[in-house]
Formats: sequence, structure tokens, C-alpha cells
Amino acid sequence: MAIWSMFVEGISALLAQLAQMLDGSFGLAIIALAMFVRLMLLPMTLKVAEQGWHRQRQMAALKPKLERLRERHAKDPAAYASATQALYREHGVTAGLGSSLRVAVVQAPIGAGIYAAIRQSVAGAGAFLWIPKLARPDLWLAVIVAALSLAAMLLNPAMPEQTRTLLQLLPVVISFVLVWHLAAGLGLYWAGSTSVNLLQILLLRRRIRRMPS
Repeated sequence: MAIWSMFVEGISALLAQLAQMLDGSFGLAIIALAMFVRLMLLPMTLKVAEQGWHRQRQMAALKPKLERLRERHAKDPAAYASATQALYREHGVTAGLGSSLRVAVVQAPIGAGIYAAIRQSVAGAGAFLWIPKLARPDLWLAVIVAALSLAAMLLNPAMPEQTRTLLQLLPVVISFVLVWHLAAGLGLYWAGSTSVNLLQILLLRRRIRRMPS
């Protein structure tokens, strides 16, 4: 607990220093911190996103073979599962859980610490742009975060086409509801982080376009 408290207090001190450098604006400090953290993680998260896109392509190519295996082992789920794993190994298809888990292990404590620090720091913070008080929720900020989430979802090349309609609205709705009920300071962090996520998707699309067909 002592180490965690020191971590949170350190981030709070960093936020205060950033705000002082940015003409006393806690709002700008939060956005700057969010973008800095995500940009630092960008090489790792972009690599994981690219691996996910490659796995999607591999799975799409194997779909006819998977259908034949499903028909062949329709009455034996265990045999189907074994044959599917063998097919994946033959074509070098991996689950990719290791890379995703590493990203989550890095991001989770950093995100939790930053959220705790922001919650403490904005208690006495004032206005930012149209937001009268950073300690209170803001509807328009929730709309902006939802719009950024929707743009990221629509542009994400790693999302299978058949799931776009079903899945693209759920994260958007969740982000809107959460930000609408969070302190605006936390919403600003979410907005800054989502902006870099959108940049990551654009970089991924650029890499994909440059790949040989």
C-alpha cells in the first residue's frame, strides 16, 4: 500500500508540475499526461495491433478448411478441437494472448495510478474550456469521447467486417455512459488516450497499405 500511495502521489505531483508549466491549467496537464503515456506505449501497442490484423487475415484464409473440419467432426467436438489446433499449428496461427497480456500488465497499473491521481488532483481544480469544474461530469466531453471511440472503431482494420455492425456501437455507448458519470478530469484523460489510439489505428492502416498484396 505504501508503494502504491507513493506511486499515486508521484503522479499527482507530476500533474501539478505540468499544470504549473501550462499556465496553471489542470485540464491541459491531464491531456498532456494522457498523450505522453500512450505515445510511450505506442510502439508496443501498435505491434500488438499489427499482429492482431495478421491473425485476422490468417483466420479468414483458413475459414474454408475450418468449415470442412466442422462438417467432418460434427459429432465429435473433441476431435474437431484437436484438428483445429493442428491446423493452426500447421499455418503458424497463434492466439496472441501473450502479447496482449503483456500490454495489459503494463497498462493496467499505470492507468489505475493515473486515474487515482487525477481523482485527487481535480478535487479543487476549476474550469477548463467550456467545463465549469473538472471534478464534475460533463455531457459534451462524454459526446467527444464517444465520437473518438466511434472513429477508432470504424477505422480499425483489425476488426472483422462481420462484427463491425454488432460490436462497434457497444464500446461507444459504454465510453459515453462512463465518461458522463466520471469527473471531467478523468474524461479528459480518456479523451487524450483515445486520441492517441486513433493515431495508432491510422499508423496501422498506413503500414497495411505499404505491405505487398
